[in-house]
Amino acid sequence: MPFQHPCRGFTRRDVVQLGFLGLSSLTLPALLRAEQQNGGRSAKAKNVIFIWQQGGPPHQDMWDVKTQAPAEIRGEFNPIATNLPGYQICELMPKLAQQIHRLTILRGVNHHIPDHNPASMFMLGSGNPPSAAHKFPSWSAVVKKEMPEVAGIPTSVAIPVEPSEGPGAGFLGSANQSFAIQADPNDKEFKARSMSLPPGIDPERYERRRALLRDTERSFDKLVERPDLLRGLDKFYDDAHQIILSPTTSAAFRIHEESDERRDRFGRNKLGQRLLLARRLIQSGVRFVTINEPVGWDTHADNFKRLRENLPVVDQAVSALLDDLAEHKMLDDTLVMMFGEFGRTPTINKQSGRDHWAKAMSIMLAGGGTPAGLVYGTTDRDAALVTDGSHSPADFACTIYSLLGIDPHKQYQTASGLVPLVNGGQPIKAVVG
Repeated sequence: MPFQHPCRGFTRRDVVQLGFLGLSSLTLPALLRAEQQNGGRSAKAKNVIFIWQQGGPPHQDMWDVKTQAPAEIRGEFNPIATNLPGYQICELMPKLAQQIHRLTILRGVNHHIPDHNPASMFMLGSGNPPSAAHKFPSWSAVVKKEMPEVAGIPTSVAIPVEPSEGPGAGFLGSANQSFAIQADPNDKEFKARSMSLPPGIDPERYERRRALLRDTERSFDKLVERPDLLRGLDKFYDDAHQIILSPTTSAAFRIHEESDERRDRFGRNKLGQRLLLARRLIQSGVRFVTINEPVGWDTHADNFKRLRENLPVVDQAVSALLDDLAEHKMLDDTLVMMFGEFGRTPTINKQSGRDHWAKAMSIMLAGGGTPAGLVYGTTDRDAALVTDGSHSPADFACTIYSLLGIDPHKQYQTASGLVPLVNGGQPIKAVVG
């Protein structure tokens, strides 16, 4: 299946704004509100950069190489040593091989759905399997719902858009959508959508237009059966209007102000510049950035050829991001996640590809309170089945929410009653301590 860039859109905001707004924005009421909303839980991670590898990356060709497997399973790549003694990864990731001291690699998460859309809902929707009764929200929507907001700063941003296979805001409603940045930051003319007023429209004229729009919406509100849905959109658009006029947000998108050396370090490509933009957004106060990786990982054919193209880009960009976050003293507070909806088959098919495989996969984590240099979970000789450290997507979801200080079993009121954020599951102790 081809990689798809589908779409969803928009924001809330966050307590801490690093750099652009200054320390005066850290008010006591905001911090107390944050603690209250998180049920008094302490958060190790304040921010998230989530790299979504749609299609299902081949775990055995990246993080779980099997040197003892037969050639028809092992594939074409050789392993290389990392800076964690005894642990080897794919030869196409030499820079990340020297970052293992910062990483947590989970090789035990697995599930039973080897199909893109339902598996994506599973992995993107709070660890809950797809349900006809409830559309569980995405990671970003939950963070937006639960984290305090600061006017003019989007809490959640998707570059270029939220994964189409995912749940979006789900039952949390449209007010908790992510703000989508569909423009390419690698473009010399990069300008985020709607981040400034059109030529000839000053703030006063803009506010008059907004007032007219609000009056029209109030009239329409009386004619619909579910005005609560419109109110969610009202919140979405009110947030968008504040962002349009925010100098803080506008400054975060001026990626051209970064040095050529830094931009080159990330790579002059979509992924590299998106990750650099993600760091700038987190630095400005954005709490959650989703990166829809611009290459597909659904390698039913030409798996090794495609990985020779994809992995060097990922290796350079993600390694540069980790160094950059550490350089800006942001890595301890920022959780970096990279994974897809499942892994891929141990066997190689007739098209030199690997097919869908949900019984084993690998997840990369870094920063945000995760253990440094941890490789947790073991698969068998063929990277087919988990033999030690097996965990469900629900366990993984509980782990991430625990790192963020969010109660993973908090219940939300929906049209059909109270629903827990994560249905079952427990945090992975090796990760949360």
